[in-house]
Amino acid sequence: MGRLSYRPTGAPLGAFVEGFDAAGTGPLAAVPVDELAAGLAAHGVLVFRGAAIRPERFVEIGRAFGELEILPEPDKRHPGHPEIFDLSNVGPDGGVVAYDEPQSVFLRGTERWHTDSSFREIPCLCTMLNAIEVPPEGGETEFADMRAAHDALDAERRAELAGLMVVHSYEYSRANNPGEMDPMSDEERAKYPPVRHPLVRVDADGRRSLYLGGHASHIDGWPEQRGRELLAELVALAGQDRFVYRHVWERNDLVVWDNRWTLHRLRPYDIARHRRVMQRITVAGTEPPVGP
Repeated sequence: MGRLSYRPTGAPLGAFVEGFDAAGTGPLAAVPVDELAAGLAAHGVLVFRGAAIRPERFVEIGRAFGELEILPEPDKRHPGHPEIFDLSNVGPDGGVVAYDEPQSVFLRGTERWHTDSSFREIPCLCTMLNAIEVPPEGGETEFADMRAAHDALDAERRAELAGLMVVHSYEYSRANNPGEMDPMSDEERAKYPPVRHPLVRVDADGRRSLYLGGHASHIDGWPEQRGRELLAELVALAGQDRFVYRHVWERNDLVVWDNRWTLHRLRPYDIARHRRVMQRITVAGTEPPVGP
């Protein structure tokens, strides 16, 4: 791939990228974004180490991949850059927030396996996470290969799942966060209504993957409990070590992952004691998921 090289993580997915100056000040036109896109499609997770990235550069890199999303809870800590969202346990006063505060509850909700923006009619392409501060222990991010999880199913099971549709709901996932958060307003519900996506997603290269996670509420047309049991069973399968890469964060890491065929989750850390500040950008998708 030209100027770039990829060093596999040793796990089923993911690679460290060399030859890309993420923090550079030169024109972004010199960055081989087409090569990075191909690398992302091949590896699912790309890791760039040691780049102290300025917010404007971070946004510039994200926009090179496509339009950027604004999260349902806009972040006001980056004036002029609403695309950046801080996944942080640090409050406006600079101190660590209490365990039961909504900010902490939201973060602890990301400890569930999920894929970003699946509650949208057109889910996102990829997410970029930039490590500003990392805790001394814990707080890793795990990524699961949903293509490999699908392929591990026997032929009969794959055929059974191929025609199913899943209802994804932001209200459902938010209500299942581990603590109290304000209920969604009627305006928010209207802006983010439940959507239906195929349980088995077929990407542009023809590969099939399971498409589910924390926003997946139930199987369309099935009794609710039965559908949730199936979704839980598939998430447990995908979370097995044989499908997972665990990223141990270092300060100034930039990690990019393809949300179309991976799940991810935060691993626990002492959230009421140790600071963890990550800046996130989400690149919008261009079309709804396609089933078999």
